[in-house]
Amino acid sequence: MPRYEYTCKKCEWHGLLWKPMEERDNGSCPLCRSKAERAYTVMGLSNAQSPAMDNHGYNNGQGVYDRGLGEVIRSRKHRQEVMDKKGLHEVSSRDKDLFTKEWEHKPMTTKEARNQFEEAESMVSSGEWKKGLTEKRISEVESDRKKSHRKT
Repeated sequence: MPRYEYTCKKCEWHGLLWKPMEERDNGSCPLCRSKAERAYTVMGLSNAQSPAMDNHGYNNGQGVYDRGLGEVIRSRKHRQEVMDKKGLHEVSSRDKDLFTKEWEHKPMTTKEARNQFEEAESMVSSGEWKKGLTEKRISEVESDRKKSHRKT
């Protein structure tokens, strides 16, 4: 059974679907189930899964420097591996409600503020604040701390 390329106008999904030749003009979006129209684009790679998934955005596998991740990214899969390694996740257009929603701000109580301050003090005195930072960053923070002590 051949694969045909479709685009959904409603949710902007773009990809390939397996369809019998008789049903090639009747595509439905796998995300929102609305009617998807046939699309005709040039495939970037032979046997690519989807034109939206090829490596054109990553300089055909040579890589593109991602300032947010601080690494050269060679493909979508490599980007996902780097993000997983750093404990990050991709935010899609469907997640925008989580960020545009007005969150209720609840001020801290005095007890909560005191507990947070004591916890921060204990982290500084025990050196726990250094966990997860590079040696270069630790030396930058410590030199900045020494400079601020000299000014006062």
